[in-house]
Amino acid sequence: MIFKKIYNNTIITTKMKRPAFLFLLTLLLTIILPACQENEWADWQLKNDQYMAQLKINNKNDSTFHVTSTGLCYKVIYQGWPYLRKPNANSYVKVNYKGSLIDGSTFDSGTNTVLSLSNVVAGWKEGVTKMNGGGTYLLYIPAKLGYDTISTNKQIPPHSALIFEVDLVDSYN
Repeated sequence: MIFKKIYNNTIITTKMKRPAFLFLLTLLLTIILPACQENEWADWQLKNDQYMAQLKINNKNDSTFHVTSTGLCYKVIYQGWPYLRKPNANSYVKVNYKGSLIDGSTFDSGTNTVLSLSNVVAGWKEGVTKMNGGGTYLLYIPAKLGYDTISTNKQIPPHSALIFEVDLVDSYN
């Protein structure tokens, strides 16, 4: 590639080396392409943000619906038994659960599944640690407490709010 420079009113022609040109091209593509992909999910992000905002408005008078300082929303379906173990952030839990998106599509479920709370998304960890054994909650996890802009599951787009129905069977501290 040929570039022209003006130096002391003299036009100097220089050639850009191929490796330098390829590096520059790669750098530009690395910056531009992710920006284009981000726009692909802008509508989905807006829908999810609106869903979470509307959820809070619709449930403001519901005594079983709670919003935490982090933005997690949860609805207590059944409180469970206070004498059963309550999990902490490092507990293993046995749960029945179903995970879905705001459009109603199910992306994951399990029965009598044992999970480590240290290996789940932040919203799941926060919500489940509020439960008593035997309890059932609906967790509405905003994207920032879920997978945010990156998901390891192809069924979960970036910026997705996650909805989980969780039955806490037992916990092991």
